Amino acid sequence: MKTALLFATALLSLSATSAFAAGCEQGAPPSLVDGATATQEQMGETMKAVKAYIVATEEYQACLEAAGKGGKMDLDAYNKSAARMEALAADFNKQLKTFKARNG
Repeated sequence: MKTALLFATALLSLSATSAFAAGCEQGAPPSLVDGATATQEQMGETMKAVKAYIVATEEYQACLEAAGKGGKMDLDAYNKSAARMEALAADFNKQLKTFKARNG
C-alpha cells in the first residue's frame, strides 16, 4: 500500500513538472483599475493588458497540450489557467461596465 502511494505521488510530481520541463510558463494576471475612478487612458491600457494576458494564456495552454502529446497533459494546470483567464475577463468586464456607466 505504501509503495503504491509513493509511486502515485512520484507520478503526480512528474506530471506537474512536465509543463515546466517543456518550458510552459504562465505569467501573473495584470492588475485591474477601478472603473469608478479610472481615466479613459487607464481603462485602455488595462484592456490591452487583459487582452495580452488572454493571448499569453492561450499560448501557455497550447504549450501544455504540446507537452502532453505522447503522454499525459497537465489538466490541472490547464484548467487553473482557464479559470484564471475567465475570472480576469469577468472582473475586467465588471470594471468596464462601471466605467461606462460613469462616463456615459
